[in-house]
Amino acid sequence: MEKDKRIKLCFLISVVIIFFSGGMAAAFQNNFGTIDVQEVAIARQDGSLLVGKLFRPIDVNELNTAPGVLGLHGYNNDKDIHRGIAIELARAGMVVLLIDQLGHGDSEGPGSFDTASCDAAYKWLESLPFVNGSTVKDDKQMGIFGHSMGYIEAWLTAMSNPSHDACAFESFPPLLRMPFHHNVLHTWAEYEEWYTTDWYSGMNWYTANLTVKQVYQQGLAMIHLNALGTGDLTYSGTPEVDETYGDFATGTAYREHFVKGIDHPGLTMDQGCTAEIVAWMLQALSGKSEADAWSIAAIAGQTYLGAEIFGGLALLFSFVSVIFLSLLLLKTKFFAEVKQPMPERVVTKDKKRWWIFAAANTVIAALFFGLFTHADVHWSIDDSGSWGAPWNMGMMNNWLGFFITTAACAAFLVSLWYILSNRKERGSITLYDLGVTYDNEKFATTIKNKAHWQIFGKTALLSITLFGWMYLLVSIFQTFFLIEFRIFWAFAKMFTPERFLMFLLYLPLFIPFFLINGGVFLFGQVRPEESSTSVKTYLVWWAKALFTMLFGLLLLFLIQYIGVTISNYPYEGWWFNPIMPIQLMFAIPFYSLLYLFMIFFYRKTGKIYLGAFFGAIITVWFLSVGSAMAVGL
Repeated sequence: MEKDKRIKLCFLISVVIIFFSGGMAAAFQNNFGTIDVQEVAIARQDGSLLVGKLFRPIDVNELNTAPGVLGLHGYNNDKDIHRGIAIELARAGMVVLLIDQLGHGDSEGPGSFDTASCDAAYKWLESLPFVNGSTVKDDKQMGIFGHSMGYIEAWLTAMSNPSHDACAFESFPPLLRMPFHHNVLHTWAEYEEWYTTDWYSGMNWYTANLTVKQVYQQGLAMIHLNALGTGDLTYSGTPEVDETYGDFATGTAYREHFVKGIDHPGLTMDQGCTAEIVAWMLQALSGKSEADAWSIAAIAGQTYLGAEIFGGLALLFSFVSVIFLSLLLLKTKFFAEVKQPMPERVVTKDKKRWWIFAAANTVIAALFFGLFTHADVHWSIDDSGSWGAPWNMGMMNNWLGFFITTAACAAFLVSLWYILSNRKERGSITLYDLGVTYDNEKFATTIKNKAHWQIFGKTALLSITLFGWMYLLVSIFQTFFLIEFRIFWAFAKMFTPERFLMFLLYLPLFIPFFLINGGVFLFGQVRPEESSTSVKTYLVWWAKALFTMLFGLLLLFLIQYIGVTISNYPYEGWWFNPIMPIQLMFAIPFYSLLYLFMIFFYRKTGKIYLGAFFGAIITVWFLSVGSAMAVGL
């Protein structure tokens, strides 16, 4: 009874932390009440809706207007990737609109490079009665910024709206500045993955054979050309980063901010980049001097990280609460039979054989990730009659390629090991030993046992219940506080109708990996022995699971990002995309946590199913709400 009380207390504490963290994330998002944050919907010409988030200082109204700034995210991201910039711009007195581009986040329709939608959002923001901010000229003070794909869209949107006053572009090395862009700030990363991208000038200024240092030198040469183009008579002829050329009053101001030690996605998270954009917009839109703008935009005064940190804590403790909720549910009369003893026999006791099996699996994972995740499959978007048409999420199909091929390989290798082992010694390994069946009877017999099917069904229902609990928490905060459980990148958020359909379509395709690789193999073929204490057992099992399932992917990631410090990226260029190694930045920490949960569920139920179902559901949930719809890069 005392143990039950402790579980209930821990569950209650985790829920309190979730609500406290979510509330604090919301408080930082609205700057503790000084910023009005609203979700908005903007109609496109075809009737579909762009969903956005509008940040307005509460003292800004029709009588006290302010400049407007539009933010555009990159491929496979959403509006909240720029939440930090929006918070800081709104704290500085500006109205900011972040939109989910077509096919991203909560916006409807198949994704594409769609400048018309971005242009509609720009004009919508410009039309708001409280957006103005200038008595110097008749048209409104408007700025625009974007990262990666959003950079391209911002570039094109600014070109189609020549009355704009400022642009801030993030990512890619310096490119040729065009005269129809006014007051241009560009921020670029030392380890920019897409360093060869020159998508509009055709100059091939940056070639794939350049090292990081050579890219930087080419960037300085481009800065030289752009500085000359501003007509700045004070320019010494020596190009420099973090130096402003030209004149804001004439729209020729130009500045390059170079960030050491980070890469393409890191720009959206960097406090220095956020400060640069805020200071730039203050000078271009509000007429602040450089000194005054920087006193407002200084990193020391930024608060947006509070929203990211507390959003991440809410996500983490929603997982923690699942542990205690599962323990409580397993004690109920209905779910009690789901809790089964673990098989007594450990089938691979020989340490040498264990390491061979584990090392082979982790090497296969690395090889298959490199081979089968770079198609960015554009399955049947233009031809709905061909095979694969319903599964139309480009980035998710990359992951699907990895999960399906590794599951197929593991199924073959585990089956071969199982057959050969039993041929050598009949009955040496049973499906019960592998956590598959509920007794040691022959498979043909046990599969007919209705009681076993009842336990299996309740296990599936329990996994859905645990997912439902997390989804309920996320829904409460997203609905009432406009807060997602995330830290920078999208993780847990509500489905749109389209994305819920994708969730249902993709889930059956992901489950085999978790049943085979994360089930029969992890808790059958390479299940470790028990250690002296429960805590030590969990730690040993977790460490071995991380080696078995993730070490190869970690090596692949390190090859990519250590390689760039020596010369350049192994994965480089526009067509052989480095986007999947970037995905490992969140995938490795996420699956490190998820495998710990799968260990916990296996040890509590004695079977592979609860952990496999929960792992598959959470994976497909996060990917289906956070990936681009029907778009290839």
